[in-house]
Amino acid sequence: MSEVAQENPKEHLEKILSILEIQATVSEKPVDESTTCYHIDCQDTDAKLLIGRKGQALEALQFLLRQMCRTGAAEEAHIIIDVMDYRSRREQSIVDRAKRGAVAVLNGEYEEYELQPMSAFERRLVHNYLQEHFPDLASHSRGMGPNRHIVISYSGEPAEGEVREQPVEEDDFHADESEAESNGEE
Repeated sequence: MSEVAQENPKEHLEKILSILEIQATVSEKPVDESTTCYHIDCQDTDAKLLIGRKGQALEALQFLLRQMCRTGAAEEAHIIIDVMDYRSRREQSIVDRAKRGAVAVLNGEYEEYELQPMSAFERRLVHNYLQEHFPDLASHSRGMGPNRHIVISYSGEPAEGEVREQPVEEDDFHADESEAESNGEE
């Protein structure tokens, strides 16, 4: 194992923040057995810089940190970076929009309700939320690359005892990473 692979992701993140001349506190919190969230607390102006438009800078920073900590092992630890609770606020906003869309479809206002484009992680969050809270609706992803989005439609209530699975598109979850690699964004 290389010396770089043995370094702590938190140390890498602190070095990056230092280079960017951002005064911040980095704390780590386990999300599950294979995922750690590195939470950055900083000034609002620095948070805007780190998050970027629609979280794009945050995603890039997270991708960079993952690449720096890549060990070559088959099962690598997953890294999430959050700045000033941006991710939890973003997730709540996405769930709220999905809920409004689901209610609009149930009320007959739309046959299909299209959400704005979002990352694979965010699409999976919506698919799971709709499956859990709106079993009579179907959701699927449509579009390619940065235009990939979720479409919500009515599928009818499942028969008694029937378990209907929503298409959570597992390969969709990793599509953004493979797109970034094919575009030379390693």
